[in-house]
Amino acid sequence: MKNYKKILTAVDGSEESKNAFKKAVAMAQREEAELVICHVVDSSSAFVSELEKYAKELLNDYKKQADDAGIKKVTAVLERGSPKVKIPKELAGKYEVDLIIAGATGLGTVERFIIGSVSEQIARRAKCDVLIVRMTEQES
Repeated sequence: MKNYKKILTAVDGSEESKNAFKKAVAMAQREEAELVICHVVDSSSAFVSELEKYAKELLNDYKKQADDAGIKKVTAVLERGSPKVKIPKELAGKYEVDLIIAGATGLGTVERFIIGSVSEQIARRAKCDVLIVRMTEQES
């Protein structure tokens, strides 16, 4: 069984990403791994500055939760760009992570066919292991 040294979790404020964050914290505790919490603001949005303000608050909150859980090294990262590309291609390499944990997105079949979910694209493009966390029946 592989021991993970650096885990990256992508957060966006959704219930799916909350579950992914919780799983990442639990895994970082068990593996005694470093944790990188990232949020990528889609730079094509007209509300970039508002989104960045929200993202900073979100990241600060998650970083505090991870610190309080006793994770030895926690890094919060805010980037601009396409999450589908930025997370697996740039951030995973820059922070030398060996596991990415992301929440499954709630896109319908048509949307997924047209644009593909972020978690699906991360799994497809990443060079490291990827864990996609799904909502359980009780949570949805």
